[in-house]
Amino acid sequence: SLLTCLCLFWWIGAALGFAVSRSRSVRLYRTLLQSTTPPYASAEEVARSLWESHYLFKTNVHALVKCPNEDDDDTAAQFRLAYMPCRNRGEIIRLMLEESQVRYEVEVVGFKRWEEHVKASTPQGKLPVLRHWQGKEINLGQEQAITRFLAQQLGLAGKDALEQARVDELYCQWMATLRNNGVSHDGEHFSVAALVEGRKEGIKRLDVIRYKDMFRLNNFTRCERSLTALRFFEEVLEETGTGFLVGDAPTYVDFGLFYILFELAEEDNVPDFVQHYDFPQLGAFLQRIQDRPQIMDYLKSPRRMPRYQRDSSGTSLYTYVSGKYSPDLSRQEA
Repeated sequence: SLLTCLCLFWWIGAALGFAVSRSRSVRLYRTLLQSTTPPYASAEEVARSLWESHYLFKTNVHALVKCPNEDDDDTAAQFRLAYMPCRNRGEIIRLMLEESQVRYEVEVVGFKRWEEHVKASTPQGKLPVLRHWQGKEINLGQEQAITRFLAQQLGLAGKDALEQARVDELYCQWMATLRNNGVSHDGEHFSVAALVEGRKEGIKRLDVIRYKDMFRLNNFTRCERSLTALRFFEEVLEETGTGFLVGDAPTYVDFGLFYILFELAEEDNVPDFVQHYDFPQLGAFLQRIQDRPQIMDYLKSPRRMPRYQRDSSGTSLYTYVSGKYSPDLSRQEA
């Protein structure tokens, strides 16, 4: 019928219009990506630039840093990770890459460059983004998706299906508690600032219940919730008896736990958290991961982004501060 023919022509036209529109969007996206590809710089140069800025929102750098060896040729990188000049959502990913010793690039995106043009080149307007994989353009967004993808690629997801499920279970637990459901590194479920205050008040681990006995709606303080979250992982390590959260080798969730504990143990936080809060398993775990040669090399290198300051409530101030193996380079001669 005439009506059927008209509908068919309309449908074909709409489909062609969508295809053209999508093709234009793809071309625009690729143009934006190509226009924002930064030059290479040494890790030392980038680090000094950040420390000179001293404040995350004033950072103006946009550069590629070759990792872990800056002498690699320009085509050697298997991955490129784009992230802001801070640790946060990119740190578990960086630790995985450093542990595996694959050649990769970190695209350091200063906040001013992010505002100007880099944001438009990302899939969801967020960082981190995994730009490349083995020479292919993929531009994978979202920290958790990148973490799980890289874990599979790097052999850090678990040895078999059951181990992988267990690792994912603990990663979900880590994200819900120590990462405050991915919203913040200092919040209602886990707070370094609250643990600092708890130490001053003499609160101990034994003063709180186990995580599985805690109801979602509760009247516990941030310090008590933080201790409950840490106690959960203390008990997992005690149960496995291998020094790792799952199996007898590190997986991606181990690196997530590690960097949380590393920050907790900083001199301006709770450097004696193991003794004061009685977490011997967590203490041994922290030392074990830190002592892995490739991890120690990363911790001591300018490749690692600086940490930033928080006030007594845990609110981020975004001002860079020195830490263990991370000196203030603005106070040192080049």
